[in-house]
Amino acid sequence: KITNQSSDCPVAMTASNLTQSGDKDEAEEVRVNFILESSVKDRSLEVPSEPIAIPSQIRRKGLSAVINHLLGRKVENESDEEDDDDEMLDSIPFDFLIKGKLLRTGVETAARRYGLSLEESIEIRYFPAQKAPEGGGEGEPFPDWVSGIELFDENRIVATVSYDGNLRLHQRKNGSDQALETIISNNVHTGPIKCLSVSPDTDDDASFIIATGSLDQTLMTHKYNVKTKTLAGHARYINGHKSAISCVSTRINNLLSGDSNGGICIWNTKAPSDGETGTLHEAPNKKRKAENAQIESYTITPDVVIPFGHTSQISGITWHGEDRAITGSWDHSIKVWDLESQDCLLTLNGSRVISCLDLSAKSPVVATGHPDSTIRLWDIRTEENAEGSIVTDSTLKPSHKAWISGIKWSPKNPYVLASTSHDGTLKIWDIRSSLPLHTVRTHSKEEKSLCLAFGDDTIYTGGTDCIIKQYLC
Repeated sequence: KITNQSSDCPVAMTASNLTQSGDKDEAEEVRVNFILESSVKDRSLEVPSEPIAIPSQIRRKGLSAVINHLLGRKVENESDEEDDDDEMLDSIPFDFLIKGKLLRTGVETAARRYGLSLEESIEIRYFPAQKAPEGGGEGEPFPDWVSGIELFDENRIVATVSYDGNLRLHQRKNGSDQALETIISNNVHTGPIKCLSVSPDTDDDASFIIATGSLDQTLMTHKYNVKTKTLAGHARYINGHKSAISCVSTRINNLLSGDSNGGICIWNTKAPSDGETGTLHEAPNKKRKAENAQIESYTITPDVVIPFGHTSQISGITWHGEDRAITGSWDHSIKVWDLESQDCLLTLNGSRVISCLDLSAKSPVVATGHPDSTIRLWDIRTEENAEGSIVTDSTLKPSHKAWISGIKWSPKNPYVLASTSHDGTLKIWDIRSSLPLHTVRTHSKEEKSLCLAFGDDTIYTGGTDCIIKQYLC
């Protein structure tokens, strides 16, 4: 039996109820004490921290059963069936950390690996496990590939761009957690759109600025008003790039953009002041222009041009604080830029093309995807006295089977990220383990996934099957 070492009172559950398949040795025991992670807001999930004895090779599923039993909740047995007591709360799957790493072996095996003494109580931290993506809802089919997805207005609006040159806005249908309906579809570029980014409009609390970049070498912003549900032309950006726009990143009143030749531009997106005039631009295809589209917009020239920031295509660009930017390129490098001085503060050189990147909102860690099916993590701090990073492994084990096309950090959890690939799958990772937590096939095997967006409780993907896929997580 599992025994509380401080009171010698047996916890009324046998080891066979707690171990999962593969936990063979019930005779050997180790002492552990459980500590609920401080990041868990629901402190009712806390169990006594006094040491208890458990089977030495018990694994994650068995430990989860122990925690649920100590909490007075239902406990899953080996056939994944729960107790029948209707008065008990449902069981919760938990994950566990030993020395900051997710437990994926038996407790004793992990303790020996990390050099812990079995003569002392082993500290095991726990927290509710990341849910597997579920649902599989989808939107209406597009005429062409879906190349970019962004969420805004507290995740209520889904913005998408595609190779048909259209910018579309979607929302969940009334009474549905799954189905999406298209509320606006405007043709805004003559060529395929490669990227988009969204930020609030400082001049209007009810509006958002949406930036789009295209293979036709044009960069534009559009203004969406959530009250009137109208999408208007905002600005056209000229005299900056001389090749296809490959990535964009907006921030309040500012825009970063990168191109296929390695050029970087910085723009002020704020509307011209009184006395300045706007230039009238017609939609690239009047027949496909939506009825509520407004075609008036301003031309804006760049504040800064860095023509050869990289030696090859820029595949990712993002803001880092108020006056810094991070770029990744097919030239195998990541760079941190001081935008005021236009100096490169840090260059991190890798061995593979960088196909996508994302900066964690909660830590100075950049995740990158690569054509070799691998995700890599980079600590991009430049201060000499910087405190310890959350990075535990610089490279996650290859799990995708093809080019990684999109990567996004969770907006809520600094350790969790999602990736998508030309293999048509979506994977959820916790960087404290080198293996993915969950894998979901989002697109058929003959189709490629090209982009994703990670919301508070939803993940969206799009690809060559011309359909947005939605998953609750």
